[in-house]
Amino acid sequence: MKKIFIALFTLCLTASLVTAQNLSSPYEAIYTHLYNLQKESYNPEISQQAIPLSIADPENRMVAAIHLKQILDGKGLYIYMDNVPKQTDYIDSTQNAEVYVLDDLEPRIYLEKIGDSWRYSQETIDRLNVMYGEVFPFGTKIFSRILPASSGNKHLFGLYVWQWFGLLVLSALGIVFYFLVNKIINLILPYAVFRKKNIKLESETILNKIAKAFSLFVAFYTISKIAPSLQFPPLILQYIVKSIAILLTFLGAAFVIRVFNMALQLFKPHIEKTSSKLDDQLLPIASKLFKILVAIIAFSIALKQLDVNLTAILAGLSIGGLALALASQDTVKNFIGTITILLDHPFELGDYIIISGSEGTVEQVGMRATRIRTPAQSLAYIPNGELSNMIVDNLGLRVYRRWRWNMGVEYGTKPEVLRELCIRAKEIINENSWVADEKTTVTVSELGGSSINIFVNIFLDVKSYDAELASKHELILQLITLAEEMKVEFAFPTQTLHIKK
Repeated sequence: MKKIFIALFTLCLTASLVTAQNLSSPYEAIYTHLYNLQKESYNPEISQQAIPLSIADPENRMVAAIHLKQILDGKGLYIYMDNVPKQTDYIDSTQNAEVYVLDDLEPRIYLEKIGDSWRYSQETIDRLNVMYGEVFPFGTKIFSRILPASSGNKHLFGLYVWQWFGLLVLSALGIVFYFLVNKIINLILPYAVFRKKNIKLESETILNKIAKAFSLFVAFYTISKIAPSLQFPPLILQYIVKSIAILLTFLGAAFVIRVFNMALQLFKPHIEKTSSKLDDQLLPIASKLFKILVAIIAFSIALKQLDVNLTAILAGLSIGGLALALASQDTVKNFIGTITILLDHPFELGDYIIISGSEGTVEQVGMRATRIRTPAQSLAYIPNGELSNMIVDNLGLRVYRRWRWNMGVEYGTKPEVLRELCIRAKEIINENSWVADEKTTVTVSELGGSSINIFVNIFLDVKSYDAELASKHELILQLITLAEEMKVEFAFPTQTLHIKK
């Protein structure tokens, strides 16, 4: 009789506890759910009250409460109760609604106020099976069913023996996955790249790096998917999950950068075949910008995994950034000028350009300035911000190089000799392959102070300044030879003094 009385008393006490739970705020609802699923206070009958009443069966509600905690633990989402609002009328400012998201890393799990009580939302419950499958894939639900309260295994350094054994197996699986995937990738990539694309074998080092990064990513991703099944304590699992997530972020960034490097190797022969030499200069700049962008994205994702408020950081940076921007106007201006030059192609490497105050051959387009080799063989560095706004006379883009000058002969030269000189000079000039013969002009133009001037206008079909000088050298020698054959004397400034007797 006494035992029956104690059992009835315990049943009544449990029933009173179940009916007396406070769900008036997000804090009370989460406390009711999580506290009553701890090993030392395991009472799923009370925990299930935080589940919406749309699930009528208490047993199903208990299962939902247990699975929901396992999802939180498996994702490493440790709930710091001091941060949970205790207001009964709490409103999420971002959604302007009476909801509370437990962790921004998993927005699908949130509470909502229904009547006077806070419970997990119906949307959370509807997605429960999907989230549970994400945390415990590949049949690992078998291990997740072992709740801490029902495990009778011995402890060793704060963990169950079976958990240590599972950790050992998990580490072995990670190593096996790494070497297996690395072997497969090293077999597939050389065949796909070398044989199909006919790339030089120096690129094998890039392929090895890609294989290692991808293999490590797959190995740690596999570990991250199986680790929740070992049912580590929530705080320990939080550090494990977040550490692996950050590691996966940087491994993914390394993989993307290495694939990008391989893509550059693939496209480099095609870029080298283009007529534009600035493409060769654009390649390393684009590579650096891409790597910086990937690094910034990876770093931002890692900070988010550490629950760092990026909005607050960006807001703080924007204030300090204003002063920095004012101080670095020229740097930003030069960088934009670099992009403008590379996109517009106003000149090529090796072109001879004339700009205000300087002229010379373009040797390099850098991130800040363009380097020009002047005729005096000195180097002029012109900031790209200024260069992009200057008038650039690009002599390197000329279809032909025009050469015009006057050839003076003595006044004693007879008209028929002058006429023949012009005809023969034009013929000799046009015999050269690097002269645009249809544009050549050789004609008597004026009577100068000390010579009869023959105007010579030639268009040279040459690509460089050195070739231009060589062609002029050859033409002058040919004309001197012609003048000697015709016994024509070149004039030079003279004065004749006539004295009357």
